[in-house]
Amino acid sequence: MPPSEVRRARSRRRLAWLLLVAFLPSLQGWGQSTAAEGAKAQVAAETPADGHGKVLARAQSAELERRYAEAIRILRAALVHDPGDTGLQLELGRAYLATGQDAKAQRLLREILKREPDHRAAQLELGRTLAYRQRYDDSDEIYRHLLAVNPADEAAAIGLTSNLMHEGRPDQASTVATAALVHHPNSLRLMEFKDRIAKGLLGGNERAVPAPANSFTTSVDFIDDSAGNHSWRGTESLQLRLRPGLTSELNLEQLFQHSLDDPLEVMETFSEALRWKPVERLAVTAGGGAARFDDGDVRATYEATLTGLLAPHVLAGATFSRILIAPDAEAAEHELTAQGWETFGAWTPDHWQINVRGSRRHYTDGNVSNQEWAEALHQWRTPKVVYTAGYRYRHYGFSMDAARGYFSPDNYQSHQAVVSAAFRPNRHYRGEWTARLGAESIASGVDFQSAWELSTRQHLTLGHWDVGLDYSHYHMAQATGAFRADAARFEFAYHF
Repeated sequence: MPPSEVRRARSRRRLAWLLLVAFLPSLQGWGQSTAAEGAKAQVAAETPADGHGKVLARAQSAELERRYAEAIRILRAALVHDPGDTGLQLELGRAYLATGQDAKAQRLLREILKREPDHRAAQLELGRTLAYRQRYDDSDEIYRHLLAVNPADEAAAIGLTSNLMHEGRPDQASTVATAALVHHPNSLRLMEFKDRIAKGLLGGNERAVPAPANSFTTSVDFIDDSAGNHSWRGTESLQLRLRPGLTSELNLEQLFQHSLDDPLEVMETFSEALRWKPVERLAVTAGGGAARFDDGDVRATYEATLTGLLAPHVLAGATFSRILIAPDAEAAEHELTAQGWETFGAWTPDHWQINVRGSRRHYTDGNVSNQEWAEALHQWRTPKVVYTAGYRYRHYGFSMDAARGYFSPDNYQSHQAVVSAAFRPNRHYRGEWTARLGAESIASGVDFQSAWELSTRQHLTLGHWDVGLDYSHYHMAQATGAFRADAARFEFAYHF
């Protein structure tokens, strides 16, 4: 095919993807409005004869099954007929809280309290809402008022104790919990708080907001190393929940690579994977795809993974796959793939995370690789910062030094200490800084030398939108064999 035709074909593919990205939100909105109209019609048919009892029951049933979007549609449709119904507003506020829509929940709850200032349930939910927004002083005031009215109010005591733990005031938290246990000596939550305070563990109730089932993500990666290799990678990923326990992930990738000695190499990859979770402790992933090289040749790739939870805090799994090997332009010229097994495991006792991974793969150029990796990390938590320290070990072994762009000495080892801090001042922003320092030996008989890495990750969440920016600076052996590299990544995601 002439170069001009190739360029036009690529332009058409990129235009198609841009149109898909542009219309996804509109399609979602159309689907939601259609579902909302259906919910309104069903509620309208029920309300005259049955009142709001069945409506609330249906909404609560949907919430128990984590179908929060459906519950919200039901409740909003019912409120069209009776805008001031306290029970419907309260339940809708709870559904908003469960999905992280705190501002909407707060407006509803304050509307209830304007009409009924002493409504206990609305006060409790407003206190919880303010705590989620880290307005602890206002939330504390509500809980203290409820306890002044009724010192035996267990829910208010639990909320206030949790707040004080988040605020780093363990003595006051312990006093509140002790006073409440006089009225509720069998309260498991209060006893848990007392135990955590005694161990010096702060941080009270945490909310797990269910993530939307579907997402579209686009990202760009850039790597520049001391061997003169430059790499740009663009990725588009569409994740869909097909049914409970079954998800699909479609990935498209464009890779542009060049170096001082190698011309520009352009590759495109496609893959599709299905993940099935038949039971809570077992997951199966299977998928396949292809890589198209600059000269038009195509190589198939595939993956099959089995993952199981063997015991509480113990995860293990295995993968058989064929993967693309193209860390730089020189390797891309050889159109390499590697096929073989990989096993992995994780053990996560309290405040610890221990990960292990090992693989053996046969390369299409005749090489054989054996890789082992292990990491042990310990965490210390404060209300807003998580500190981590630990150790990481890596070993790469190849049957021959093929010198084809990918890093292939006969025996590589590294030992490094790991220190990191993850900072989350609110639910919208998360920042993480990591440093690794140690030593490495790049081949058999070669002395160890210093090796270090600095990286930072910044993540911003705004409703259904996520933005991420990562940067790393390495001073160690990388996949290309270079000893210094800078890597950056920008990611943009929409959840629906």
